[in-house]
Amino acid sequence: MPRLTPITERSQVEAGGEDAFDRVIASRGRVNAPVSMLLYVPEVGAISTAMSDAVRFGTKVMSEGDVELGILTACREFDIPYIWGQHVERAVSFGVDRAVIDALSRLQPIPPTTRRHTLIPRFGHALLTQHLVPQALFDEMVEDLGERGLMELVSLFGHVLTGGCALVTADYDPEPGAPILPPRATLV
Repeated sequence: MPRLTPITERSQVEAGGEDAFDRVIASRGRVNAPVSMLLYVPEVGAISTAMSDAVRFGTKVMSEGDVELGILTACREFDIPYIWGQHVERAVSFGVDRAVIDALSRLQPIPPTTRRHTLIPRFGHALLTQHLVPQALFDEMVEDLGERGLMELVSLFGHVLTGGCALVTADYDPEPGAPILPPRATLV
């Protein structure tokens, strides 16, 4: 059970936050786990949902598989087991090779695959763990995704980390039976 009560009903939102809650419901029809925490600040919950719509479903460059791999990359680099568990099968359904996901989960080199599915985890590791992007990697990313696609990916990472910070703070456990993200401490 999370440390904070998930806000999933309109009646739980602080006074004045009902409009923000309604915007979340209008977009999704429900409140997901990250937003159930972010709704403690109703406008942030609504903005997070709008950001999700833009970076997950409004991309003009990345495929659905690229988006899902980007989500999994951010989850691995920041250790977000709940979101990981929600997106593994979705990534596979959109063409991400299970061997790529397994290597990513274990912090192992990504096996040969498409250029983009190799670049996304490399870039995510550089940015999110090392906190720097070497010029050669930046150039590869721009060559492959273009400037807009690069910023779509960076925005996606930021969005995942926002929800991840809320879930990690609340100690929100993955759904029963969801794919497991091995704890980093067991891998190094």
